[in-house]
Amino acid sequence: MQMNRRTLVIFHRWLGLIAGAWILALGVTGIFLDHDEWRWLRQTEVPENWLSPSMMRYLPATVMRYVVADPADENSWIGGSERGLWITHDRGTTWQALPFPDEQHPQILRFAKINVNGQRVVVIATDDGLWVMPEFGGPISRLALDGHFINMISPGATPHSIIGVDDFSTVFTLDVNQPKNIQFLSFDQPKISGLPETVTLYRFLFDLHFGYGLLSRKWSTWINDFGGIALSVLALTGFLAWYLKRRWRRAGVSTRPERRRSILSGLYRSHAPVIGVLGVVPILYLSATGILFNHILTFIEWGEAREVRREQLPPVWQYQSLKGEIEQIVTFADDPDHMMISTRFGVLETQDGGASWSAETELGAERGQLFRSADHVFYSTNSRQFFVKRDSESDWHPMTGLPSIVYDAELTGNGLFVKNSRGFFKDSGQFNFEADALKHPDLEAATLYLFLIEIHTGNVFHPEFRWVSDVLTVMGMLMIVTGPILWWRRRW
Repeated sequence: MQMNRRTLVIFHRWLGLIAGAWILALGVTGIFLDHDEWRWLRQTEVPENWLSPSMMRYLPATVMRYVVADPADENSWIGGSERGLWITHDRGTTWQALPFPDEQHPQILRFAKINVNGQRVVVIATDDGLWVMPEFGGPISRLALDGHFINMISPGATPHSIIGVDDFSTVFTLDVNQPKNIQFLSFDQPKISGLPETVTLYRFLFDLHFGYGLLSRKWSTWINDFGGIALSVLALTGFLAWYLKRRWRRAGVSTRPERRRSILSGLYRSHAPVIGVLGVVPILYLSATGILFNHILTFIEWGEAREVRREQLPPVWQYQSLKGEIEQIVTFADDPDHMMISTRFGVLETQDGGASWSAETELGAERGQLFRSADHVFYSTNSRQFFVKRDSESDWHPMTGLPSIVYDAELTGNGLFVKNSRGFFKDSGQFNFEADALKHPDLEAATLYLFLIEIHTGNVFHPEFRWVSDVLTVMGMLMIVTGPILWWRRRW
């Protein structure tokens, strides 16, 4: 039996009044979390006690991800992350901030450690281009690509050169001695072999929720942004329409009737035909996947057991272009045509300068961290898969003893060290790693970005708030379904 319009209106209204505040919170925080590249989200600090115990374990990873050791002093290290750059001369007992010129404070996204004219030089990739440190702990100056989001750099194939990636899309090479002479490489129409024919349902829904699953990285993010904006606008306009009508009825407000009608008409137009109808699709898939991620452990097990063929997924999964898909890159000495890149399908390798690529099936088919340190190439994933390969070898070696994904490594006179979110680990032999006493900075603050995750997940209220979130999110989905029905009936 079809519900009459008045009953549907009342049902829709009460759903909004009950779930509106949480829907608004999800929309606003979701927009911010879509943009982890925004510097202020990563560098604005909040008290540590604002984070739940489960979130606190992620805090060390925000403090220091990438490291450089002083070749002349095993006690001296430099470390950086999106939060800043620090130096120690006593193996981490104390750390001091390293300043950028003119009080700049870019996000540190990667180091490239290269030899230039017999001296070790550190090139720094940031969200504001490339910077260079000609000597360990020395003054920092701009190098190239001002204003560009450089998500990756690595030692180049030729002496005193680097290779890097600009905003996950464009690969470039440059000579540190001639930084204005930048060469750009295009991988727009790749020929890729060895890709898996299927994708786990978990992988697809994960990328869908986090802004990688529909179109290119930027377009998918914009669609998700619109979903967050739609949620926020719907919650606000719906509440204002209810509140103003209620206030005018009770208080006999002097506002002229035509003025009231104009205000309510504006609220309705922005609530229903403009936002409500256009936002249906992104709101529904963001809400449904959000409920699944509220129960991540169960969802992973369920989603990983189910596979979807790639040809049934959106075009971005067909790899018609690598634009927006290049997360890391490494190359090999004296062989500029030999490169490896990390993508959503794991590591791809080319021997012909990017004309053709093959998947490194030995490493699996998921995102990871790919980087070079000296003559070693490293690859690790969140699935606790850790690999290393020497340039002189063809086979990858597993790394053991590591509790979490590895971000950087240093080969020093005192041995091989790797850096992950838990701290520093040293190779005890055969790539078996043990925790080292070397410490990273103990910053007595968390980031606003982590706190927004706490709000978005509901952990800020209680670890079991996810069940309340599920109910409120389902109510929001019902609003999204009933809203267009009401608009359609009113229209006709």
